Amino acid sequence: MDPSSQESNRNPFVTYYQASLCKLQSTNNDLLKEILQKNHLCTFFMDRSMSCLLTHSTAAGEDQYEWTDEFRKKFPLTTYEDYRAYMDRMVNEGEKNLLSGENVVYFSLSSGTTDKMKTFPLTSTTMRKVSESMQLGHHIVRRSFPPTSFSPPKQRSFVLLSSKKSDSFERSKHGIPIGPISQFMSAVPSFSQNYPLVPTDNTLGLDTIEEITDFETSVFIQLVFALANRNIYSYSVTFASGFIHTVKLIENYYEEISDCIATNSFEHSSFVQKNISDLNLILILNKKLNEVIVEHGEETYRKERVAHIRNECSKKNDPGILHRLWPTMVYACTAVGSTFAIYKDKVQFYCGERVRLMNLIMYGASEGYFGSLASVHTDEYFLLPTHAFFEFIKEEDIHQDQPKTLLISEIEPGNRYELVCTTDAGLVRYRMGDVVNCTRLLCRADNLVPLPKEPVEIPRIPLVSLAYRSGTLLSIYGERTNEQHVMNALQQTIHQWREQGIPIKFYDFTSYPNLNVSPVKYVIFLEFITDQECIIDSEQIQLLKNTANEKVEQQLCKANQNYLDSRHKAMLGPLDCILVRIGTFTRFLSEFLRMDRVSPLQVKPHRMLKTEGHFQFFCDNRIEKSLL
Repeated sequence: MDPSSQESNRNPFVTYYQASLCKLQSTNNDLLKEILQKNHLCTFFMDRSMSCLLTHSTAAGEDQYEWTDEFRKKFPLTTYEDYRAYMDRMVNEGEKNLLSGENVVYFSLSSGTTDKMKTFPLTSTTMRKVSESMQLGHHIVRRSFPPTSFSPPKQRSFVLLSSKKSDSFERSKHGIPIGPISQFMSAVPSFSQNYPLVPTDNTLGLDTIEEITDFETSVFIQLVFALANRNIYSYSVTFASGFIHTVKLIENYYEEISDCIATNSFEHSSFVQKNISDLNLILILNKKLNEVIVEHGEETYRKERVAHIRNECSKKNDPGILHRLWPTMVYACTAVGSTFAIYKDKVQFYCGERVRLMNLIMYGASEGYFGSLASVHTDEYFLLPTHAFFEFIKEEDIHQDQPKTLLISEIEPGNRYELVCTTDAGLVRYRMGDVVNCTRLLCRADNLVPLPKEPVEIPRIPLVSLAYRSGTLLSIYGERTNEQHVMNALQQTIHQWREQGIPIKFYDFTSYPNLNVSPVKYVIFLEFITDQECIIDSEQIQLLKNTANEKVEQQLCKANQNYLDSRHKAMLGPLDCILVRIGTFTRFLSEFLRMDRVSPLQVKPHRMLKTEGHFQFFCDNRIEKSLL
């Protein structure tokens, strides 16, 4: 595509590219000075005798790296434990000016590596920048497709949302809402009026979605409204595992969906009948559904649309169901990088050849959003120098407590780095745990966003992709269950069994996200061994099989608060813990080596299975009446 065809003085990407990305390091340095000047009198700085650090303006002619070097030399790298006590004081005591001079508008929750949740304060500045990064990402996407791809005004987008009413949120002592960053719009609706975080052309409004308390029912209803619209240009679900689940819901429940649209009534939905008792809400949903049909052409359209849905959904083995259901769809959007790469082929199958599959528009976490998509073809991002001050730890140095860091102008393509951020909300040299690939430097490549003509010579702008988040194992809906969570749950379960007189020891485990059921669930395969010269009889084996699911589920809920929350919301079903025969993991590794030709030095414990074939291998080796 000719970049000049996309040129516009009012295009936010062009403005941001020329004003900020092209001055990457100096813009990032300016942000650091701004953050320090704003927050240096806060308690966190005072407690560390850092209140006077670098609050002066850089003198004329002073080396731009001199004061950033001073900052990195005098202020140590931090982890969440450096902030936990301050967070507790802010939430439980209502104290202010502990981390930032700005007022907190929301406390964002994230799971940690222990059973303790992480809480991050978000300020108006933080959320304004989140909104800006989202808008920037949307402009990059539209810039990357021909203008004729999008044809308003009746064209809609589908973004799967999870939310609840404002008065349902947990609150701090002073009434500040607490919850996932994805639900900020519902918790602080007044902010969203000025800085929208949800597309205004979404197929169903956030105010309606907030009324639906059961998650799986909410997903079903959102899909009904999406399918009632034939003119949808995008299909977005945050996590690839959740993306797959939405398509499976369409495939498995298309008859119910079709009946709802055909009769303009949700009385045909088993989800609605089971989980919504508010008749007025059902009437509202029916009315809104009818409005969609009227907008497109009333009864003639309704009949044609229902027939089309039934016809296409009956072709389960045909690729491209998204394009077949919505012929005007331009792209599908979900997390397909990092640990979600294992789902990419399946998601691509649903997209087919005519719908562009692309990564999430923004790169972010509970701490804030720090990047925008650089390509609709790859999983690469720009890091936004106005959103956080960035430092980078070489992958080989991650194990060190206080390793040397590099600036964004110093990282090199072909290397991995742990990301370190200093933010407006008061995190200082914070080790996020995200490890990124520096993939390449920005250029005028066909698979990157078209760049403006000016400047002619492209400055040094590194692109990154997310390699992995330290410790994350299973995360279907962002619950971020890590290996230690599962290991603790299994060890506690085995301890309980031993107290019942069953002489077994932990040997190994692996896991698999089962997206073929509703609601989706974890499957954990556990192999154990017996104490030397001990025998497990058939009665004890049956006891283990009968109690494994309940015991491991109970312990995992204790280990990971986010998993417990997802279970309470019915986003996840109760896990299955399948006991496998002694020697199963050894046979699996042998089979893996033989088929995939992997060096023995490369074989590591498979904590998450990557294919349905591997999943079936473990299912076929489940314990029946004996351990062998």
